[in-house]
Amino acid sequence: MRAAFLALCFAVCVTPARAENGSPMAPLAPLVGCWRGNFENQAGITDERCFEPMLGGAFVRDTHAVRPTAYVGESIYFFDAQTQALSFTYYAGGGGMSSGGVRSEQGALVFEPYTFVNADGTTLRLRGSWRFDGPDRYVAVSEIEQGGQWRPFMRITYVRAPDLTAPVH
Repeated sequence: MRAAFLALCFAVCVTPARAENGSPMAPLAPLVGCWRGNFENQAGITDERCFEPMLGGAFVRDTHAVRPTAYVGESIYFFDAQTQALSFTYYAGGGGMSSGGVRSEQGALVFEPYTFVNADGTTLRLRGSWRFDGPDRYVAVSEIEQGGQWRPFMRITYVRAPDLTAPVH
């Protein structure tokens, strides 16, 4: 369950590409660089993540590590030409994965409901948002669907962390 909890947190995270105005990747541009986040009500547990454009900015890679645990994961963000929307695929270090859509809405990145599938086949239904609070801070909030209702799941406040480098997997 702990691995699933951590995986869900990270699947809800978005990655930005340095994009020109009007580019479908532009909503993600503010995230490029490294960040350190503190889990609400989880003293001493942090998420370290770095966002970097890849393949000429057509994609963005988001690598992260939960400290002091061994949990790691990676997301790839892209513009899906078929759906005409930003999308992501998340790969958890333990073998789980998820995919979903992301949209920019009133100063936030909104993650539409998606299913995280653990390596053992169990699933979690999630959704979330990242709200920017200036250029060097954002808050990631996720919810889990239980019994047909959405309930709070995780909240992490991130601050820009220029001292970090991309976590090694």
